[in-house]
Amino acid sequence: MNESVTIIPFTTLLLVFIPVAVVIGILHAWSLNWQNTIYAVVRMLIQLLLIGYFLTYIFESNSASITIVVLSVMVFAASWIALRTIQENRIKFYQFALIAILIGGGITLFLVTQVVLNLSPWYLPRYMIPLAGMIFASSMNGVSLTAERLKAELDREVKYSEAKGIA
Repeated sequence: MNESVTIIPFTTLLLVFIPVAVVIGILHAWSLNWQNTIYAVVRMLIQLLLIGYFLTYIFESNSASITIVVLSVMVFAASWIALRTIQENRIKFYQFALIAILIGGGITLFLVTQVVLNLSPWYLPRYMIPLAGMIFASSMNGVSLTAERLKAELDREVKYSEAKGIA
């Protein structure tokens, strides 16, 4: 697999801020709080830079144990975030979300990285972590929608077994 990094010139990178400037301009024209948007954009840039440096370290580590730790954090976080719409019994449902994301996302990640891409070694963080992020995010979305539907059915006082089938 190609190990080269694409260098993006700073001036080209600035082009992605055109839509941001348009949104800030609209907010200002509508007399809305555009200062919070600028603060959010600056905060986002700082977070992305920090994550970028962190990922650079991880990608260069080429360590199976570091990859496993990162994947574990991703699964645990995705399981918790998936239940953000459920406030009561969130901890009770966490184990189910964790199992669903771990099994569903884990099998998909295995198929993509080991069968389709045939990564060698299997833990190549440069490929494994971004793919896992996309796959676990998709699994998280599915679990979140299911949990929200289950809660809505239970709120309508549908029996749990029937609500589970509907969700």
